[in-house]
Amino acid sequence: MLLPANVEIGAYFDHFSFALILTIIALIILAIYSAKSNVPTIAHLKQVPGQLPFLGNLYSLGGRLQENDATIYSQWAANLGADVFQMRLGDQRTVVANTFASIRDLFVGQANALIDRPYQPGFVDKLGLDISGSPMTESIRRCRMAAMRALGKPQWPGYFHLLEPSSISLVNSLVHKGENGAVPMNIFPYLRQVVFDLTLSLTYGARQVDVEDTFTLSLVTAIREISKVRSSTVRFRDFVPLARIIPEPQSKVIAAEKVRQAHLDVLYSALLKRVAGGENVDCIATSLGADHLTEDEIHGTCKSLLQAAPGTIASAVYQCVAWLCSPEGQRFQPELYQAILDAYDGEKDRAWKMAFREEEVPLVTSLYKETLRFYTVTPFGTPRSTTRDVTYGKAVIPKGTTVIMNAQAGNHDPARYGEDACTFNPRRFLKDHSSLPHLTYGAGSRICPAVAISNRIMSALLIRLILAFKMTETQISTRKPSVDILRFSDVHSSLLCVPKEYDCHFVARDQNWLLRKLDEEHVGL
Repeated sequence: MLLPANVEIGAYFDHFSFALILTIIALIILAIYSAKSNVPTIAHLKQVPGQLPFLGNLYSLGGRLQENDATIYSQWAANLGADVFQMRLGDQRTVVANTFASIRDLFVGQANALIDRPYQPGFVDKLGLDISGSPMTESIRRCRMAAMRALGKPQWPGYFHLLEPSSISLVNSLVHKGENGAVPMNIFPYLRQVVFDLTLSLTYGARQVDVEDTFTLSLVTAIREISKVRSSTVRFRDFVPLARIIPEPQSKVIAAEKVRQAHLDVLYSALLKRVAGGENVDCIATSLGADHLTEDEIHGTCKSLLQAAPGTIASAVYQCVAWLCSPEGQRFQPELYQAILDAYDGEKDRAWKMAFREEEVPLVTSLYKETLRFYTVTPFGTPRSTTRDVTYGKAVIPKGTTVIMNAQAGNHDPARYGEDACTFNPRRFLKDHSSLPHLTYGAGSRICPAVAISNRIMSALLIRLILAFKMTETQISTRKPSVDILRFSDVHSSLLCVPKEYDCHFVARDQNWLLRKLDEEHVGL
């Protein structure tokens, strides 16, 4: 080891020792800090036992027990006999609401105090602006307001011509590739393509014209990688400061974000060229540009919608079709078909045409609401963070506390839905017109801004599928639909459930009529 001529070896080691001591002290301070929670124990709220130093209760979550976090929260709530309890996620004091009433009281009744999000290291700092997952800032506020304007009912007529062709493409694929029911079909890739095509059209005015389109498949793959860690408890380093001492190498998620952003840049560049060429493109990106959002804010808003839609709408419709294919669902299909015809005085062509333009079939509305309730594809909501002290009963939840909505438990709460809360009842919402029928979209100040148009898309897709086909589960393949209230998904570690894949038969109710509709509307696909 070479040292400067004027430095004695003893002095060098004194400096080295001093630096080592400072490093050790810093590590000890960090360890002590990591072992504590950011908020003290909250009086009058029951606490989950078995907390470990540094980790808190994380070791039981993130799919490590082969259960979704919401299912674990429900078990803890039952064991504690508490609607609301507290726990620790690493150093984060966290409160979980597990009943419909407690969720409504906290997330709706005190919405302004739960408008923020806790900071998730490795997500916000590496994945950029996200209107769903980012803490509330003035930029996020502008993006949300602009998104809600762009997705509002007055804007929908400009989107119908973007929405309808995708449903025609879906039906056409089922008719021809399914050979009119002879070949069992897994509809999920087609639903995902339809919903993603719809969302691409809505956001950037682009199209995914084929299930095997490599550009959009690459983008979808990147989005799915990001969804795996979004608001999840999989990675200890997101909750334990001590675990972040060692710098993180480029993870799959960071690599996926680079792919996602590169694709969005291509889409946005193509959109700008079309606009510069004089084309009037009705889409959210152009609407947001008119609201004077920055390019980062436009991308942040659009990619949040692209991130969410395939995982919610496609999965919910897929699981609804799973139920319709089941023996009980097959018995219900004739009533559903007749309800659609009755709503349009028996005019099947008009029912088909108006599917996206209006929602006039109460039984279909009840069906999709029940699907979203029963099969909670977002079992726990993206966590909130209190912006001020919040009162729940005798407890005062301090500012800066993480609060989680157990949507799965709330959606199956007998106190809200009756003794048959754990039974799929497609007629449940015929007379229930509540503004908060279920919790799958969230609740309160950070509810999904695309709620209304998502419902309309689900209604339209179901109407067209029901008008077109009789749906039955396959007797050829072993992949039968899973209609279990919890076990319909094998994915336990992420914010979104992914339904188990299945095959079913799609047989045209009236083949001549259906082929005529496809001939009339297949132009331009």
